[in-house]
Amino acid sequence: MLSAGQEVHRFYTAKFGPIFFDKSTAGRFNALDASYGVLYAAKETSGAFAETFLRTPGRTLIDTDILQRKAYVRLIIERDLKLIRLAGPGLARVGATAEVAHGGLPYDVPQAWSIALARHPIGADGIAYHARHDDAELCYALFDRSADAITEAARELDLDQDWFWRIAGRYRVGLAP
Repeated sequence: MLSAGQEVHRFYTAKFGPIFFDKSTAGRFNALDASYGVLYAAKETSGAFAETFLRTPGRTLIDTDILQRKAYVRLIIERDLKLIRLAGPGLARVGATAEVAHGGLPYDVPQAWSIALARHPIGADGIAYHARHDDAELCYALFDRSADAITEAARELDLDQDWFWRIAGRYRVGLAP
């Protein structure tokens, strides 16, 4: 569960705006049939960083153009959100393994799970899972039915700042020359 008042973090493509529920089939937990959108966020800024900037294993440089296309937002959850946890004991409860959240492309398996979980009678607002590129970090795939519960608290369009590079330093990632 995400409780009312909790903050979540997100790096996003600035041209779409910070609260964007993606209906494409590109995201890990997006609906194959585009029947709903998904907003990806994380409990901590480092989890959002890992999911956004560490997608290519072993890559230690961030291209300047990617840095300029991305932005950061801190979001506030305005009402309790019910999440299905695809991590820890939550995996066994739903009959899944960690491969659902941690498998690579193609995303047909996690997308099929997303549809099944989104349509489940409990009416979950999204999925909680561990980041694929830093499994210590908790992330969220929030279904668009939660849109009324998410507000923007703070936005940062310029990522070339000390706070960002401190997070990058945790992963030994730097700026490409």
